[in-house]
Amino acid sequence: MTSPPPRPMPSSLTPVGKLGFRGRAATPEERARIFDALFFEGEQRIPYLQQFFVLMLLSAAIAAFGLVNDSAAVVIGAMLVAPLMTPILAVAAAIVHGWGRRALESLLIVGAGALAGIGVGIAVGLLIPSLHTGLPLTGEILARTGPNLVDLFIALAAGAAGGFVTVRTEASGALPGVGIAVALVPPLATIGITIGVGEWGLAWGALLLFATNLVAIILAAGFVLLAAGFAAFRDLEGARSASLATRLVWIGLLVVAIPLAFQSWERYQESVARADIVRAVETWTTDVKVRSVHIDRSTDPVLVEITVVGPEAPPAPDRLAGLVAGDLQRQVRLEVTWAPMTAVEASAP
Repeated sequence: MTSPPPRPMPSSLTPVGKLGFRGRAATPEERARIFDALFFEGEQRIPYLQQFFVLMLLSAAIAAFGLVNDSAAVVIGAMLVAPLMTPILAVAAAIVHGWGRRALESLLIVGAGALAGIGVGIAVGLLIPSLHTGLPLTGEILARTGPNLVDLFIALAAGAAGGFVTVRTEASGALPGVGIAVALVPPLATIGITIGVGEWGLAWGALLLFATNLVAIILAAGFVLLAAGFAAFRDLEGARSASLATRLVWIGLLVVAIPLAFQSWERYQESVARADIVRAVETWTTDVKVRSVHIDRSTDPVLVEITVVGPEAPPAPDRLAGLVAGDLQRQVRLEVTWAPMTAVEASAP
């Protein structure tokens, strides 16, 4: 059984002679192949949208349950099922070719899918009883609520990989790995779960992570397509549209990079404070160990809760509070919880 021939490209596209990193501009056949892989129009639109939303709802449900169950393997499975990479790469391709309408349509598909994922997360957040016990949220959930600049670099690399796979079909086996690396659906499920339990600050962090991934993928994939010579066939209006769209993507990248840089600095301060806390507590006595450190910046002053275990109560933590305040550059309120540790010996004949 032979595959159908690729659809012809829009007739308004004319060559402008730009070469890619392969030493030549993309051919009309190569463009038609990418067009077939990323855009579903006419009779293909309804079946594609049906498949997209079914997979979106299922992947969001898998991700949400995996997050609640603190199961990294289940979350990875959700990333493999998620269908978001195709419309995001379609946005990048549409921007490169100057197709404003197609870029907008693909963005609307991404937005609708994102809302569906958040909705599934909200339902899980409202219905799972263990999320309403007052206990801390799972590590898998919390891991997606504190993005930093490293997440931005990961998304840029994944977007570049996605663009390369789009250009080089022989490397298409790497696309699932791209989806796993960039993690699009788990942040959406995290947004919904944290909204469901009333943790709006955590929901904002997860939203920032998704926005970072989205903008970075579009930007990096678009540059790869440009470098591969896929902007060589554009009309004058399309060229202006592509230029404007590229500037908008740069603005979007800057918008997400600023809060990411701020959060990265805060995370660095907190890591330094945790290390200083452990070192300072160990100077009290070698028998006292730090079990946990929780830093809550939403309060004023910042609340720092430390749990220590040992055979003796720790001394007054005034010096420790001053040390943490210096690390965080904020006024802090320090609470130290001591968990007595008792050794029990037994013998048997």
